[in-house]
Amino acid sequence: MLLTPQFLKRLDPFYIRSKRAFRSKFRGERRSLNRGTGMEFADYRVYEPGDDLRHVDWNIYARLDRLFIKLFHTDEDLPLGLLIDNSRSMEFGSPTKLMCAKQIAAALGYIALAHADSVAVYTCTERLSPTLPPTTGKSQFPRLTKALDTIAASGQTRLTECLKQLPMYQRRAGMAVILSDFLDPIGYADGFKLLSGCGFSLTAIHLISPEEIDPQAHLDNTPTGGDWLVEDAETGETKAVTINAETLAQYRDQQQAFCDNLQRFCTDQGIGYAKLESNTPIEPFILQELHRVGFVQRNR
Repeated sequence: MLLTPQFLKRLDPFYIRSKRAFRSKFRGERRSLNRGTGMEFADYRVYEPGDDLRHVDWNIYARLDRLFIKLFHTDEDLPLGLLIDNSRSMEFGSPTKLMCAKQIAAALGYIALAHADSVAVYTCTERLSPTLPPTTGKSQFPRLTKALDTIAASGQTRLTECLKQLPMYQRRAGMAVILSDFLDPIGYADGFKLLSGCGFSLTAIHLISPEEIDPQAHLDNTPTGGDWLVEDAETGETKAVTINAETLAQYRDQQQAFCDNLQRFCTDQGIGYAKLESNTPIEPFILQELHRVGFVQRNR
C-alpha cells in the first residue's frame, strides 16, 4: 500500500494550485479558458449562422435589432502529468528514491482526481513511456495506484529526451511534475525549456538519498581512507577512487553545488522546486512543504 487511508483522509481538503488556466477535454471544477454553456455569464459575441438560438439574448435584439449570443464560463479539469524517473539510480535510499516518487505521485494524483482533474503517469529512462493515460474521477484512484505499483527501476537517465517527448503524448498543455534525482550526465535544461515553451507549467521534485548527501556516514563503519572500486549504478562502469577526508569534502561541495544549481535554474525559469530526502516521511512534505511553496492549497 503506497498511502494509508488515514493519510488519504488528510489530503481531502487540498487541491492542486494552478497559476494559469488550461484547455482540456474533461469537465472538472476549474475555470476554463474556453467559453461554453455553464451557469455563470461571461460575455457576448455576435450571432453566427449555426449558433444555438437558445443562447440568443432576445432583450438585446429587441433594443438593437441585432443578434448576440450569451457566453458562459465552463468549468474544466486541470491536466496533470506525473513524470517519474525510474532509472537505476533511483534505487538508492531506504526507502528508495523511486518509492518516494511513487508515494508523492499517489498523493498528488489522489488530490487531483478528488477534484475532477485529469491525471496521467509517465516513466522516464531512455525514453518516455505512458503508464496511465489521462484519467479523471476519484473512483480511478485504485487504477492509479495499480499503475504506480508496476513501475520498477531499470535503464539509464535520459531526462531531457523524455521531457521533449511529452508533447507527443499530452497534446494539451497542462501541469507537469517531474519526480527525479536529476542525475543525467546530459542535463535537464533543454527539456525544461522546451516544455515551458509549449505552455506547460512545470514543477521539479528533487529526490535525494542520505547516502548521496554524506556517503561516509553510510560506509558500514569502514574507516575513512583507502582505495575503492566505485560502480556507476546505471552504466555498470567502475572506477578506482581513493577516499580520504579531502575527496569526501570535494564530493560534498560538488553535491551541494549540483542541488543549488538545480534550484537556481528552476527559480530563474519560473519552475516550481521542492527537495525531499528519501528517509523523510512524505506526509509533512505534501501537507507542509508543497503547501508552503504554493503547489497544493487547502480549501477554506
